[in-house]
Amino acid sequence: MLPKAYEPQEVEKKLVDKWQQAKLFAAHIDPNKKPFVIVIPPPNITGALHMGHALNDTLQDVLIRSHRMFGECAFWVPGTDHGGIATQNVIEKKLAKEEHKSRHDLGREEFVKTVWDWYNDCGNAIFNQFKKMGWSIDLDPKNLRFTMDEDRAQSVYECFRRLWEKKYIYRGKRLINWCVRCSTALSDIEVEHEQHAGKLWYLRYKGEDGSDGIVIATTRPETIYADAAIAVNPKDDRYKDMVGKKVIIPLANRAIPVIADEAVELGFGTGALKITPAHDATDYEVGQRHNLPIMTVINDKGKMMNCPEKYVGMDRELCRKETVKDLESAGLLVKEEKYNNAVSTCYRCHNAIEPFMSEQWFVKMDELAKPAIEAAESGELRFHPQSWKTPFVNWLKNIQDWCISRQIWWGHRIPVWYCRHCSQGGLTFAKDQQGHEQLTKVSFEDGAKPIVSYNKPEKCPVCGGHDLVQDPDVLDTWFSSALWPMSVFGWPKDTPELNYFYPTTTMVTGYEILYLWVARMVMTGLEFKGELPFKDVFLNGIVRDKHGQKMSKSKGNVIDPLDMTAKYGTDAVRFSLLMQAIPGKDIPYSEDSITGARNFCNKIYNASRFILMNMEGIEGPLSMPKDITELADRWILDRYTHAIKTAREGIEKYNLALTANTLYHFLWGDFCDWYVELAKQRFQTADKAKVMALCVNILYGTLKALHPLIPFITEEIAASLRPYVGEKEEFLLNQAYPQFDPALTDKEAVEKMTLLQGVISQIRTIRSQFNVPPALKITAVLSAKTEDELEVLKAYENYITLMAKVGDLRIGVNMEKPKQTATAVYENITIYVPLTGLIDFEKERKRLEKDLGLAKANIASREARLAQENFIKNAPKEQVEKTREELAAAKLALAQVTASLEDLA
Repeated sequence: MLPKAYEPQEVEKKLVDKWQQAKLFAAHIDPNKKPFVIVIPPPNITGALHMGHALNDTLQDVLIRSHRMFGECAFWVPGTDHGGIATQNVIEKKLAKEEHKSRHDLGREEFVKTVWDWYNDCGNAIFNQFKKMGWSIDLDPKNLRFTMDEDRAQSVYECFRRLWEKKYIYRGKRLINWCVRCSTALSDIEVEHEQHAGKLWYLRYKGEDGSDGIVIATTRPETIYADAAIAVNPKDDRYKDMVGKKVIIPLANRAIPVIADEAVELGFGTGALKITPAHDATDYEVGQRHNLPIMTVINDKGKMMNCPEKYVGMDRELCRKETVKDLESAGLLVKEEKYNNAVSTCYRCHNAIEPFMSEQWFVKMDELAKPAIEAAESGELRFHPQSWKTPFVNWLKNIQDWCISRQIWWGHRIPVWYCRHCSQGGLTFAKDQQGHEQLTKVSFEDGAKPIVSYNKPEKCPVCGGHDLVQDPDVLDTWFSSALWPMSVFGWPKDTPELNYFYPTTTMVTGYEILYLWVARMVMTGLEFKGELPFKDVFLNGIVRDKHGQKMSKSKGNVIDPLDMTAKYGTDAVRFSLLMQAIPGKDIPYSEDSITGARNFCNKIYNASRFILMNMEGIEGPLSMPKDITELADRWILDRYTHAIKTAREGIEKYNLALTANTLYHFLWGDFCDWYVELAKQRFQTADKAKVMALCVNILYGTLKALHPLIPFITEEIAASLRPYVGEKEEFLLNQAYPQFDPALTDKEAVEKMTLLQGVISQIRTIRSQFNVPPALKITAVLSAKTEDELEVLKAYENYITLMAKVGDLRIGVNMEKPKQTATAVYENITIYVPLTGLIDFEKERKRLEKDLGLAKANIASREARLAQENFIKNAPKEQVEKTREELAAAKLALAQVTASLEDLA
């Protein structure tokens, strides 16, 4: 027998240990089974679990558990990511806080050793948090992968070597995204764009001939010292006489030409743009077309250089302020105005990105992208939801070369070496704080000669020298992550695991890393294995707060999943996320979301306990009865088998919200609120054995269908039910998922029960509207229009009297309405409930008139708000939609109250 109350923490601790000890989640090569494989999006070794992990990994867990129950060899491959910039930032902050040191105080080798110590001590600590969430990962330490372990490092090297030999990898000088805080390059898709309230400054560039020249608008006056030209549209008549002439850069007193280029939009701003090739990507392209000189005025630390002496060494932000002051003093600031613009920021530290001319390592992407485009367009690569297919293809068609080098210390070192003798012109060295000489800069333009090798070569292949140094840069974190579906199985080695488990089945990840990660996995899989790494891409939304805002510590709106599991139980947190995981939609999440899911878990537990309490005198196993004649029995079997069918379809179609909601409504509504309530009256009759057999088999089957979603409570209850259903297997995960049985469908039973439920619900609504006490028996008059309806109502009047608490039920065709009667209609049935003696008419009328006034006020306030143009334009979409929903609810309330007042007349 189950204890009186469900204690999730006790059950969860017991089952987590039990599952791991039983090796329940282990996967082994089985030629007789179809593999179903998901590689985990490897979490960074930087810290704690957040709600994004909770959602994404719960979705994966549901798929893995379900497909294991479908009879497949389900393997959820565990591992962690070294995290590159993110991890380095964490360790640097830790060093500064605990030891008051920087990484430079330690030196490169010691700093990297410190990060490895961090990984060895707590790098896999996140998996202990995974255990608490009930995620079915085999956590045997020997099975855990890490993007920096030796096998993955070999994969990274082999990828680099092959791309280098195909001349897809190259080193070149280009305008790249530079983070002055992290002191490293970033690829285009590692740059985020955040709206900032800034200013637009209008500056006058006087003509070289002393004329008024041209006025331009800029958000970055500190970059004027790097200007190479002023551009206008060739069709702009205002400036046709200026093209070819020169103007003077304010404060710099340097002349630059006025050029014509169609990149300048007609009618935008003043129609003239300053072109600063070294500090803007679009300007760089214009500069290339017109062979403009490239001058850098902001260095890699965000400090000013190559500018008037006053500003040299200034921080770029301070220089902006000082430049504006000096422009105003010189009479060259025409005006300034407020301006909201998208500022490019580092995806890790959120500092403003600086476009920067730099020699970096790149991967040519156009040839790699072609097979990926073809796979997506042909439908071989499928997206869930499908709406992501078009942006994916469009991004690949416009793909830029990938900057893969990072100027940090933690990560895979570029597997390139240089002979100091042969490359002396292209290598720059400096001594670190420990006095050790370090290679700090490499320039192929100045003669650096690369030697691609994983380990340090014994000698230079050209001169035979032994003085060899490794490239100082590390590879972008996503370079190793791009190989993850292959590298976890040992690629490039031809391992049995690679042959059986690759390609994987499904990639489950957030849509925000579709380009950062998914696209790159697709390209490398096609390039190196000749096949997609997975056929299905399941993209989940972002977990936001209840107002639709992104969760962040600075906003104070973060919800810690482990805090919530401690408070409500893990199953409640999982289920609250799954109920809202509608494909393609972000999740507005709050603690209130968990309360409903917690109540559902309690409902399952209490219903199960109630059924078990009534099993006295009945011994198992009980098979599903065959001779079913009672309407409620026929109906619940139909609802059960259809719920199982829809639940499985939701899993197979990557719509887990459909699965969760289907099972929720079946178990709470159809089974508990209707069937069990109807069945109670038969518990003391000769029908008891049949009813209890139906109850335990339907409940057990539903628990199996729910198990992938809420594994703890289902496992706990199933253990008590197992003897009654004859199940020998201890764990639900090793049992077969319930099957849809067409023989259990019963259209006639559903139609009859739907009619009865509709009538009962309308009587209940009347009781609620007029505050009739729940235990008070009432009179109800049912007026049918046809003999068929009358026949159903009369045949099952005991259902109506029981479920609607009716003491006197009168049924007929075209019955007359009694006086002072509440009225409701369900399809062709009119329902009358006489109110005399049930309520205080005067008191009820006053209450309803108060409700009437409130409904009218609610309608007026919502209509007024929706009539405001500023509200519709500027308020968050969710708030506008909520107001519309509130208006609709208020109108419905008004109609109901008006009808109730008429009934009292």
